[in-house]
Amino acid sequence: MRLEGVMNFQNMDKALRKSRRALMVVGVSAVALVGSNVLMAAKMYSQSNQVVLVPTVVSDGMVARGSVDKGYVEALALDAVYAMYNSSPRTILYGRSVLERLSGPAERASILDTYDRISKDITERKISTVFFPRKIEHNFAKYEVVVEGDLATYLETTQVTREDRRILIRFKPQAGSVRLAAIGKISAQE
Repeated sequence: MRLEGVMNFQNMDKALRKSRRALMVVGVSAVALVGSNVLMAAKMYSQSNQVVLVPTVVSDGMVARGSVDKGYVEALALDAVYAMYNSSPRTILYGRSVLERLSGPAERASILDTYDRISKDITERKISTVFFPRKIEHNFAKYEVVVEGDLATYLETTQVTREDRRILIRFKPQAGSVRLAAIGKISAQE
């Protein structure tokens, strides 16, 4: 009889130790999960993420059967403007690839040099620029488009400047399509 009581006590003691270990493992896991959530929340609170969305994906700029019309030239002009002026340190490679695909072979180097100067400044100063178009003017006979709007500069998520900007985009007919020949700011005198 006495031996049976000792066996039950030993079994109960083992079961109690097992349950205490399991409870300790659950407690440590819960503390670790809560701690990681607190750290992630602190990182999200202290970190600022700004994403500049470029609204289009540009193909190589070719048109089937030479059907270049005013709408197509306007769409290419807006793609070029967004690629050049909607920039952040994270979107520089995308903007460069868009301008590379849109530009004509003869003009590509000078357009990319201009873009590289702008992107170097954006990267060094850690800023973002966003262009908001307001008005588009066409000179379809000369393959020119003028886009008027506001260019805003952001540091993190704070807007630093906002200025009126007029941008002239010139195209050049090539093989039944048009290619970007020049893009740049129009000064106040023009």
